[in-house]
Amino acid sequence: QNMITAAKVSVDPVYVQESLPRVEGRPLALYIYCRETQLFDCDFHARMFVTAGSVYEDPATGSAAAAFAGVVHKFDGLGEGANSVWIEQGMEMGRPSRIKLEIEQLNKEIVNARIGGHAIKLAEGRLFI
Repeated sequence: QNMITAAKVSVDPVYVQESLPRVEGRPLALYIYCRETQLFDCDFHARMFVTAGSVYEDPATGSAAAAFAGVVHKFDGLGEGANSVWIEQGMEMGRPSRIKLEIEQLNKEIVNARIGGHAIKLAEGRLFI
Protein backbone atom coordinates (compact mmCIF):
# COMPACT_ATOMS: atom_id res chain seq x y z
CA GLN A 1 0.00 0.00 0.00
CA ASN A 2 1.39 3.38 -0.99
CA MET A 3 1.47 6.00 1.73
CA ILE A 4 1.16 9.71 1.13
CA THR A 5 4.46 11.44 1.87
CA ALA A 6 2.98 13.84 4.46
CA ALA A 7 1.29 10.89 6.21
CA LYS A 8 4.73 9.60 7.18
CA VAL A 9 5.50 12.68 9.29
CA SER A 10 5.72 12.38 13.04
CA VAL A 11 6.58 15.25 15.33
CA ASP A 12 9.07 14.91 18.18
CA PRO A 13 7.74 17.05 21.07
CA VAL A 14 11.20 17.35 22.62
CA TYR A 15 12.58 18.79 19.37
CA VAL A 16 9.61 21.15 19.18
CA GLN A 17 10.22 22.52 22.67
CA GLU A 18 14.00 22.71 22.41
CA SER A 19 14.74 23.59 18.79
CA LEU A 20 11.87 25.23 16.91
CA PRO A 21 11.96 29.02 16.54
CA ARG A 22 9.51 30.80 18.84
CA VAL A 23 6.95 33.50 18.20
CA GLU A 24 5.58 35.28 21.26
CA GLY A 25 7.18 32.60 23.44
CA ARG A 26 5.61 29.61 21.65
CA PRO A 27 7.27 27.27 19.14
CA LEU A 28 6.13 27.77 15.55
CA ALA A 29 3.27 25.59 14.35
CA LEU A 30 4.10 23.12 11.58
CA TYR A 31 2.11 23.06 8.33
CA ILE A 32 3.25 20.17 6.16
CA TYR A 33 2.00 19.54 2.64
CA CYS A 34 2.62 17.44 -0.43
CA ARG A 35 1.00 17.05 -3.83
CA GLU A 36 0.11 13.37 -3.33
CA THR A 37 -3.55 13.13 -2.30
CA GLN A 38 -6.06 10.49 -1.26
CA LEU A 39 -9.04 12.28 -2.82
CA PHE A 40 -8.90 12.49 -6.59
CA ASP A 41 -10.28 16.03 -6.72
CA CYS A 42 -7.78 17.54 -4.26
CA ASP A 43 -4.56 19.28 -5.26
CA PHE A 44 -2.68 19.12 -1.95
CA HIS A 45 -2.54 16.92 1.15
CA ALA A 46 -1.80 18.93 4.31
CA ARG A 47 -1.25 18.39 8.01
CA MET A 48 -1.17 21.04 10.72
CA PHE A 49 0.63 20.44 14.01
CA VAL A 50 -0.09 22.99 16.72
CA THR A 51 2.77 23.31 19.20
CA ALA A 52 1.20 25.34 22.01
CA GLY A 53 1.95 23.46 25.23
CA SER A 54 1.70 19.93 23.89
CA VAL A 55 1.83 18.99 20.21
CA TYR A 56 -1.50 18.11 18.63
CA GLU A 57 -2.86 17.84 15.09
CA ASP A 58 -5.68 19.98 13.73
CA PRO A 59 -8.08 18.32 11.24
CA ALA A 60 -8.87 21.51 9.29
CA THR A 61 -6.94 24.77 9.54
CA GLY A 62 -8.47 27.57 7.50
CA SER A 63 -5.97 30.21 8.61
CA ALA A 64 -3.04 28.01 7.51
CA ALA A 65 -4.78 27.28 4.19
CA ALA A 66 -5.20 31.01 3.58
CA ALA A 67 -1.51 31.62 4.29
CA PHE A 68 -0.70 28.67 2.00
CA ALA A 69 -1.89 30.89 -0.87
CA GLY A 70 1.59 32.44 -0.89
CA VAL A 71 3.22 29.03 -1.39
CA VAL A 72 0.83 28.12 -4.20
CA HIS A 73 1.44 31.51 -5.81
CA LYS A 74 5.22 31.12 -5.66
CA PHE A 75 5.53 27.52 -6.84
CA ASP A 76 2.48 26.73 -8.98
CA GLY A 77 2.43 29.48 -11.60
CA LEU A 78 -1.12 30.76 -11.17
CA GLY A 79 -2.90 32.43 -14.05
CA GLU A 80 -4.32 35.93 -13.97
CA GLY A 81 -7.75 36.23 -12.38
CA ALA A 82 -9.45 33.63 -10.21
CA ASN A 83 -7.71 30.34 -9.38
CA SER A 84 -8.83 27.64 -6.98
CA VAL A 85 -7.25 24.58 -5.39
CA TRP A 86 -8.57 21.97 -2.97
CA ILE A 87 -6.61 20.94 0.12
CA GLU A 88 -7.34 17.72 1.99
CA GLN A 89 -6.47 17.61 5.69
CA GLY A 90 -7.30 15.50 8.74
CA MET A 91 -7.06 12.17 6.89
CA GLU A 92 -4.58 10.63 9.33
CA MET A 93 -6.88 11.52 12.24
CA GLY A 94 -9.99 9.94 10.74
CA ARG A 95 -11.51 13.44 10.40
CA PRO A 96 -11.14 14.14 6.68
CA SER A 97 -11.55 17.75 5.60
CA ARG A 98 -11.59 19.48 2.24
CA ILE A 99 -10.73 23.18 2.15
CA LYS A 100 -11.20 25.24 -0.99
CA LEU A 101 -8.57 27.92 -1.44
CA GLU A 102 -9.42 30.62 -3.97
CA ILE A 103 -6.61 32.93 -5.06
CA GLU A 104 -7.14 35.98 -7.23
CA GLN A 105 -4.09 37.22 -9.09
CA LEU A 106 -3.63 40.54 -10.87
CA ASN A 107 -0.37 41.57 -12.57
CA LYS A 108 1.34 38.44 -11.14
CA GLU A 109 0.48 39.44 -7.55
CA ILE A 110 -2.09 38.02 -5.13
CA VAL A 111 -4.87 40.54 -4.63
CA ASN A 112 -7.29 38.30 -2.75
CA ALA A 113 -7.35 34.87 -1.09
CA ARG A 114 -10.44 33.16 0.30
CA ILE A 115 -11.07 29.82 1.94
CA GLY A 116 -14.26 27.84 2.05
CA GLY A 117 -15.83 24.50 2.70
CA HIS A 118 -18.67 22.96 4.63
CA ALA A 119 -18.71 22.14 8.32
CA ILE A 120 -20.50 19.52 10.38
CA LYS A 121 -21.16 20.13 14.08
CA LEU A 122 -19.42 17.39 16.06
CA ALA A 123 -20.10 18.64 19.55
CA GLU A 124 -21.83 21.37 21.46
CA GLY A 125 -21.53 22.47 25.04
CA ARG A 126 -22.04 25.18 27.60
CA LEU A 127 -19.67 26.61 30.13
CA PHE A 128 -21.13 27.88 33.39
CA ILE A 129 -18.96 30.22 35.45
